[in-house]
Amino acid sequence: MITCLGLGPALDVTYGVTRLHVGQIHRPTWAMSLPGGKSINVARALHTLGVASRVIAPLGGAIGDSVRVGLEASGIASIVVPIAAETRLCVSIVDDHSGASTEVYDHPTVIDDSAWKGILTAVEGVAGGWLAVSGSVPAARRRDLGDALAGAVDRGVHLALDVTGDVLTDALVRAHPAVVKVNRDEAAELLGDADARSLARDLHAAGAATAVVTDGAAGAIGVDPTGQWRARPPVRGRFAIGSGDSFLAGLLSSLCAGPGLADALRAATAAGAANTLTPGAGCFSAADASRFASDVTVTDA
Repeated sequence: MITCLGLGPALDVTYGVTRLHVGQIHRPTWAMSLPGGKSINVARALHTLGVASRVIAPLGGAIGDSVRVGLEASGIASIVVPIAAETRLCVSIVDDHSGASTEVYDHPTVIDDSAWKGILTAVEGVAGGWLAVSGSVPAARRRDLGDALAGAVDRGVHLALDVTGDVLTDALVRAHPAVVKVNRDEAAELLGDADARSLARDLHAAGAATAVVTDGAAGAIGVDPTGQWRARPPVRGRFAIGSGDSFLAGLLSSLCAGPGLADALRAATAAGAANTLTPGAGCFSAADASRFASDVTVTDA
């Protein structure tokens, strides 16, 4: 079981328009609405890949109700923690002509003290398997979350992180996560500007048993105690939103099954590439991910 935790769930609404013109009225050529936020995107991608997973979701208000109903409808198991504030709304507009996407995202919803206790209780209830933590964490909650993550590792939970800044620094020292997956810019923010291979090696040395740094079309570098590899994607489609979350889902799905990091990077890269083919984060086809896996190039880094 993989439990996905994120503190910024949202209702993601995406509109496609023929051409986006600032200051004009547009009629969408297509539209979609999905439960969103990084952790939910990861859970959706895991569900697509047939991996048992669930999401811890702090939700509130009418939008939160819509997210909860959407999770239930899609078959994604959830532990809903009620919050006082309204869950945020995130809107994306895709220009069908250029493929460019314009995003307007609400700020993360404020998590009240009662909800925070509920979130920590839910984390304490994770007794085994994997805990995947994604996205930003309010400054006032970082120490408490660090305690909870260290406690989970002490219970034998495998911790996977897609977080940045102080949260990641603290977790590397106190929790020694099984997996850290960040993009190159996020790694450079923590460690200083360098190539993806150096950044992945530094994250591994800092405490991540497996460190993966993604670098867009250049692929991803993975480092663990057995070696280091680079995986290059076979294709890059128009819809990049959620590809990093799909990559993490593919990585964890493979690591759960037992193959080494080279094979996990292949599965992760294929899932991330499949995500770019259609709108909606984590809404790729499992068949596309399987088909792309044979075309992913994995080499020693």
